[in-house]
This record gives sequence, structure tokens and C-alpha cells, in this order.
Amino acid sequence: MKAKKKTPKKSVKKAAKSVPAPTPKLTASEASFSLDVKAHGLEPVLGAAYLLTDRAYVALGGDRAKILTVTLRPKNAKALKPRALADEFLSDLASQKVRWAVAKNNQPVREYVAEQAVLIATGQIKPAAPAAAAPEPAVDELTDAQRLEIEKLIAEVESEIKTMNADKAKPSVADPKNAALSWEAAQEKKPA
Repeated sequence: MKAKKKTPKKSVKKAAKSVPAPTPKLTASEASFSLDVKAHGLEPVLGAAYLLTDRAYVALGGDRAKILTVTLRPKNAKALKPRALADEFLSDLASQKVRWAVAKNNQPVREYVAEQAVLIATGQIKPAAPAAAAPEPAVDELTDAQRLEIEKLIAEVESEIKTMNADKAKPSVADPKNAALSWEAAQEKKPA
């Protein structure tokens, strides 16, 4: 009797349905939306509404499992019109949908990282060794022209450092008692 070969089942993800943007109901003082929670998700709707709380009063109503009604009234009616507020809400809603989709897809990774951190902290597993640094190229691999260029650059830097140190040693203001000098430098200047 032959053993059947098990083939892994391919996970078929449903293509994300394109949900049409909700149409706002606009009045002179507010904008309101009726949103299908199953189509848009509860977290994205609440997140988009929260993002507007600095500019608008937000009222949520309805059934959290079916249809949510979001009413937005600008805090400063002169500065922000209901149409602009509705457009901002739709933009934030689209961003929140993407944000929550990414968070949902990355949940297993975050759980794994947190689990590993706890195991390392409790001493149940040892932390991974750090990756070895890339070896530096050998000096023998440089051409004569490259060596000369490096020596020239080093000489330039050393001369600049000497110039800077000499400038620092000079007192910027007349200092007859050498108060600005370090103790060692003042001792060197004293006649023996």
C-alpha cells in the first residue's frame, strides 16, 4: 500500500473588495456618514473620527456591529467648512484602513518578538550573538598611488590640527598673568 503524499494546502486570500467611498450628508453646519462596519471595519472608523477631534466635534451612533453613523461638526465654522471636514474624514478613513490592515498582518511577527523578549529576559533562552563586523581591507590591496594619497591626506590633517592647537594656545585677549592658560602651559612659560 502506497502512502499518499500530503500536499500543503495553499492559502487562498480573498481579494480585498473595493468598498466605495461613503457619501456624506452635508448641511450648513455639519457632515454625517452612515458607514457599514463590516465593509470599513470598526477600528478604522473610530481612528478616523478620533483624528478629527482637534478640529471637529464628533458624534458616533448606531450599532457597532452593523451600521455606524458619524456626525462631524466643525469647532470653528468660519475656518473649516463641513465639506472640507468630510473630505478629511474620508482621507483619514482610507489611511486608517491601511494602517489596521498592516497591523493585522504583522500581529504574528509582533507576538513572536514579544515572546522572544520575555524568554530572553527570564533567562530561558540566550540572546543571539551579534553579527561579526565585515573585515577591513588589507593594506596590501592598496596601490602605490592610493598609499601616497592617504599619506598626503594624513599629513594635511595633522598640519591642520597643529594650526588649530596653536590658535587655541594663543590668548584671544591680552592675558599678562596667563590666567587663561592651563597649569601645565603656564609652568612651561615660567623662567627657570
